[in-house]
Amino acid sequence: MRNQASSERRGLLRLLVGIILRPRATFQYLAGEGRWRWWIPALLAAVMVVMPIVVATPINTRQALEALKTTQEMLNQQTLSPEQQQQMEQAQKMVTSPLFITVFPSITAVLGLAVGWLAWAGALYLIGIVIGGPASFGDLFRMVVWAWIPYTLRGFLQTLYILLAGQTIAHPGLSGLVASPQGVKEMLTAPPTMGQMVVLALLSRIDLFLFWNLALLVVGTIVVTRLSPRKAAALVLGIWVLFTLMGLIPTLISSLFMGQVTTVGG
Repeated sequence: MRNQASSERRGLLRLLVGIILRPRATFQYLAGEGRWRWWIPALLAAVMVVMPIVVATPINTRQALEALKTTQEMLNQQTLSPEQQQQMEQAQKMVTSPLFITVFPSITAVLGLAVGWLAWAGALYLIGIVIGGPASFGDLFRMVVWAWIPYTLRGFLQTLYILLAGQTIAHPGLSGLVASPQGVKEMLTAPPTMGQMVVLALLSRIDLFLFWNLALLVVGTIVVTRLSPRKAAALVLGIWVLFTLMGLIPTLISSLFMGQVTTVGG
């Protein structure tokens, strides 16, 4: 049986199609014969998390200049000191710098991807041991990387959209259901409330690719840890809720800061 399985090695295309059409059988194969191939989806995911940032560089640069111009128009109503004028010039150079627009966001996105994989694998490993689903951290990490295929596809589709539409995705996920279109001046003069920012941040994380990713994580967890489907689903959903709440903390902090700035400005 071992020789027969080894002789039926699957190529990358077959594995990618298998993750989509037959995830359980594909995860079982990857747990045995395809353990070393995790770097392929990892590389694809890293490329597709960077591509939307790269193709959106001209658009983001233009929007940054528009925001800076609006700020300058608002400040021109006041008398600016030479130091303030110099600061505005430095801000213009910074917001149009490729390092600020492209390089730093790309590095942050790739690092966030890797940290997310490690966090998911670590949480599945630790909680799995507690509830009776022992598995190695390496097996869980490789499974998590393969389960990120939906987000890789999403990055590809986002790249195509930006190239074809000539605009960035202003309201990702379900955030477009509650977000109202605002110009740069409106955003600066009347920033959203804390509740609005938290709701928008939460809904921006929810889309079809999220449900697909969670489904793959459940199937992969069943295969790797041999937990029951009910336990695996509860485990994955619980970790997602925890990480989502943790991910909203920066939004809460930024909304508090914006509220303080608005209060002082008023």
